Amino acid sequence: MKEFIKITPLGGVGEVGALNCMVYETEDEAIVVDCGSMFPDQDTLGVDMIIPDFTYLKKIEHKLKGLVLTHGHEDHIGSTAFLLKEMDIPVYGAPFTLELIKNKLEELPPPSTPKLHLFKPGETVKVGSFEIDTIFVNHSIIDASALVITTPYGPIVHLTDWKIDETPYDGPVIDLKKFAKVAKKGVLALLCDSTNATSRGSTLSETQVVNRVKKIIAAHKGRVLVTLFSSNIQRVQGLADIAKKTGRTLALLGRSMKENTEIARMLGQLSFEGIKVVDIEDTDQLPDDEVMVLVTGTQGEHRSALSRIAHNNFKPFKIKEGDLVLFSSKMIPGNEKNISTVINNLCKQKAKVLYESAYDIHTSGHAHQDELKRIYKILKPQYYLPIHGDYRHLVKHGELAVDWGHKKEKVIITENGNPIVFNKKGFERAEKETTGRVFVDGTGVGDVASLVLRDRFHLSDTGVVVCILSIDRQNGNILNGPDLIARGVIEESEQETLFNDAKKEVLSVVESFNTETRTDMAEMQEEVRVTLRRFFNRNIGRKPMVIPVIQEV
Repeated sequence: MKEFIKITPLGGVGEVGALNCMVYETEDEAIVVDCGSMFPDQDTLGVDMIIPDFTYLKKIEHKLKGLVLTHGHEDHIGSTAFLLKEMDIPVYGAPFTLELIKNKLEELPPPSTPKLHLFKPGETVKVGSFEIDTIFVNHSIIDASALVITTPYGPIVHLTDWKIDETPYDGPVIDLKKFAKVAKKGVLALLCDSTNATSRGSTLSETQVVNRVKKIIAAHKGRVLVTLFSSNIQRVQGLADIAKKTGRTLALLGRSMKENTEIARMLGQLSFEGIKVVDIEDTDQLPDDEVMVLVTGTQGEHRSALSRIAHNNFKPFKIKEGDLVLFSSKMIPGNEKNISTVINNLCKQKAKVLYESAYDIHTSGHAHQDELKRIYKILKPQYYLPIHGDYRHLVKHGELAVDWGHKKEKVIITENGNPIVFNKKGFERAEKETTGRVFVDGTGVGDVASLVLRDRFHLSDTGVVVCILSIDRQNGNILNGPDLIARGVIEESEQETLFNDAKKEVLSVVESFNTETRTDMAEMQEEVRVTLRRFFNRNIGRKPMVIPVIQEV
């Protein structure tokens, strides 16, 4: 390994739960750590998925030795298949993570057979000349790891999503002893999750959550629905055990719930032994107090199973009075409206709904302040780099480090695309690299630009008017029209008078043009468009999108 190491975030710094992607690079070689995606919000209308801009990775493709995945959440692996379509590099991951990747590659197969390399958390991985020790960490998914990357100046610890859980449910405890061994080598830099840097204390233990949920379910006499993230296999195991202890039959609802539990069972990391599992349709044949349904849709996604149930639009299962619905999940910022709609609709159907903030039936997978301090005191890094969180989280995390005794000038806060270089002199900031977001819409990748999204937003906000005209090719005289077709502009009952006036205005403007203008299609279309926009703004206070269709005859 050469005498400098450059770290370039391509996503996941200054944003929560999105596009995590970090490049570690020397003069001759580079690796990518994680390749995540994010789901669209209300400003990305019609977009299916958002992935990182791979421009920089293409620039250094000749140096890339592999992609190393820390765990299997979508914001860390969701763009892997798209990257492998662009370049043929090996992928390294833990068992559960690689099984999730295999499913993704079946849906979006790369041009060549991908090289998937398995490691178990705790093992050492060699990627090119990069030597990487993996350390098991607690998180809200199984098989999560921190990475310790060897450099000439001491190890760099990449501590992405993690927490300290002294009493995890059916799983190991974070390997703090191995972190202590790494500290003896003199840690050059710690890149550390900032998601909960503003949250005091420590995260609830998974065992505490399961025990709390068990008490609630044991006391309920009707049917129980629990919505949770399908990747939280430890929580699924806890709920399955609750079903067994309370004499309930389990039903799994949602594609990812079925796929993820199948993978975990195949790997021996989830057991339904002694538990009866049935299809959702068969729950009607059971007494209410023997039914437990695990369902996806924690964020109120419109097409999710839970949302359809809440809207009474799911034939195999209907809510009835006496049902209990538990949201054993976090309300991700930006999804509050959708989640509230689902909760309100469930309540209208006489279900009792309990959720995280009021009943402690969920715990975060991200370390709170006491855990952040504890890992800092163990590792004692020379440099401290907050990552994974909104910019305010990064700032707060840096302030905490200073409070713990870290030198302020050695707290490094950066942003996506802004590299940090470590060398003999210490560290320096390098020239900004290309980063951004690429929209995936249907089968198209990157063909939906910001202008397209602006148009979609405009359509949803003010509607559209299509104006159809037929004109003589030779002299530009109007032969037919104008005819107006509108959607989302004004109620149909009010259209006739308004549209008659609009047509008159278009005719008046067109008749005022000279022959040269009338036979210039581009000029005619623009004049008609501007005329109608101004007309509607003047008469109804809105500027709908106007699409002129001018036919030459």
